[in-house]
Amino acid sequence: MEEISFQHVFSRVYNYLCEAGVEMTSDRCRQMLQLIDDAVAEDGEISGDATGERGYGARLLESTMSRLPDYFTIPEASTPTVAPPLCRGSIGYRTRG
Repeated sequence: MEEISFQHVFSRVYNYLCEAGVEMTSDRCRQMLQLIDDAVAEDGEISGDATGERGYGARLLESTMSRLPDYFTIPEASTPTVAPPLCRGSIGYRTRG
């Protein structure tokens, strides 16, 4: 699996927040950098050796995304209704007879 760079992690988290409806102000960007920094501090130093199937970048992205609710309030996603409510009515066919 291809290694994910720190820039990739930053871009994916930033895009996720934007698409989720979070307005990215300078304070929120600094908050996002703090989130990534905390994930880096917990996961240890960046090493060139990828242990196991997943490299450091993939683990960093997973750790960062799992911490996201602790740093940001993501607006609830509302799912639109699939169709308008069904109402009994006539579609204009004449009766036989």
